[in-house]
Amino acid sequence: MSVTWLGIGAQRSGTTWFTDLLTQHPEVGLGTNGKKEQHLLHKVADGVLPAGDYLDLFPDDGVRRGEWTPQYLRHASVPAAAARLVPDAPVLVLLRDPVERFRSAMRLAATRAAAGNPSPWPYPVPITMQTFTGFYADQLAAWADAVGRERMVVMVYEQVRRAPESYVADVWRRLGLDPAPLAGVGEASGSSSRADWDWPDGLQESLRVMYRPQLARLESDWGLDLSEWSATR
Repeated sequence: MSVTWLGIGAQRSGTTWFTDLLTQHPEVGLGTNGKKEQHLLHKVADGVLPAGDYLDLFPDDGVRRGEWTPQYLRHASVPAAAARLVPDAPVLVLLRDPVERFRSAMRLAATRAAAGNPSPWPYPVPITMQTFTGFYADQLAAWADAVGRERMVVMVYEQVRRAPESYVADVWRRLGLDPAPLAGVGEASGSSSRADWDWPDGLQESLRVMYRPQLARLESDWGLDLSEWSATR
């Protein structure tokens, strides 16, 4: 059994859209259950499920199979489990302006609530969790320490959105594949939020204060160009 690529984050950063593009290659696929997000590796890491429940979804059948669960980036026990169970796969990360990402997450929560599917988390867990999700530099440091920096493929969503072909082709090359034609590169993600959401007084500026040191570390440690992250700056 072999997971050949692993997407770990970040939530509300175009991961569904990018996965749809990535799996257009005839030799790239998802687990045998067809799910983009397995939501299993953290359960294996925490001892809730046996490793076989996860690895059995990725048979050695010639298809480069993987998954992209954004929750993994922020889950403290997953990096070590990934180092053990997914030892060779590139680890893919898409990062979005963290203030914009926060707002998108809250809009998605409002979209689900309007559809009769509210969050099971009691207040204030959703805002607390979404705040922590934007601490990208801390989370990437934990992953790099566990799996090795050379395996990390860290991309800026705003840049990928403008020219996705080159980023998708780079991942395919890492999987030993030649590029293939892409369709629908400009389409909106199927997981786009629709409801609006208003900022509570003071929250947006509080997030900027918390996230700006993270941006500085992303630029210095990972060499990322974050000049377009105007909502946080």
